[in-house]
Amino acid sequence: MKPCFLLRKALEGVLVAFLASVIIVSGCAMEEQKQDGKPGKIKVVTTIFPLADIVCRVGGEKVEVKCLLSAGDSPHTFEPTPGQARDVARAELLFYIGGGLDDWVLGLAGEEEAVEIEVMEHLKGEQLLDYEHLHLERDREKQSYKKSHDHNHCHGPRDPHVWLDPIKVKEIISPLVKENLSRVSPEKEDYFNNNLEEFQRKLAELDEEIKETATGFTRSGFISYHSAWNYYAERYGLEEVAAVEEFPGDEPSGMWLRELVQLSEEYDIEVIFAEPQLRKQNAEIIAEEIDGEVLILDPLGGEKVPGRDGYLELMRYNTELFEKALE
Repeated sequence: MKPCFLLRKALEGVLVAFLASVIIVSGCAMEEQKQDGKPGKIKVVTTIFPLADIVCRVGGEKVEVKCLLSAGDSPHTFEPTPGQARDVARAELLFYIGGGLDDWVLGLAGEEEAVEIEVMEHLKGEQLLDYEHLHLERDREKQSYKKSHDHNHCHGPRDPHVWLDPIKVKEIISPLVKENLSRVSPEKEDYFNNNLEEFQRKLAELDEEIKETATGFTRSGFISYHSAWNYYAERYGLEEVAAVEEFPGDEPSGMWLRELVQLSEEYDIEVIFAEPQLRKQNAEIIAEEIDGEVLILDPLGGEKVPGRDGYLELMRYNTELFEKALE
């Protein structure tokens, strides 16, 4: 018998064995679907990456998560595609922040609407920061700079950037995710509970890390690019003195830029924060005037952004920048 014939027979045997194993594995997956009464994983859509990662942490292998915003997109200026509208219409759960930040997502669902979960609705009044009472706004009313519109231009009177407080994620947002996943698949509740407890443990560790880092700061005041960091600041004893843009996309006046230079000198600020979702030209202008530098805080991160491809990693990245700016 020729060697090439023997080799071909051997390869055919390996191929048959491989195909048999695939059929067995596929059969197990189909059997699990029959037992669960569900056609596979829970289909979830989120607007922003931090929410998507939180859902993945709690839902594990039992969820299929699609995030509408890609890395570098801003929820303030985002325009969804028809394909993303179909994703929303087919989803079983839709998680969004609300408060005017990403309410545009509500117009994407079709007749087969997903269960819509607005994070802001599940925070009590005292847990939300009111823009009208922030130090930033009180200062601005005393200054010559004044906007001709109110906060409803981009979002409501309450600050929607709640995910930038790890304790709110631990105590409110991640349990909210677990509760809704369990409603869709109650038979998996123990699995979701275990994942939640593990994630909450890591969030508690993260909080302790940030608190320890913040004790070494020699300054507390900072200037952000837009007013996204108030929850983080309140949690860790910092103060957002001002923001370059009151709302993303609102070009600051020359008068306001001059006042920001003055505030930087008053608060001994040497770093102006920018964001990857927004252009940093105005931050660079201020930094040049104060002989400082621009650092890039990131409130959103992204699935494939090195060092910012998970909620925990994203918050550690931002804390490192605060440390550099405030040490």
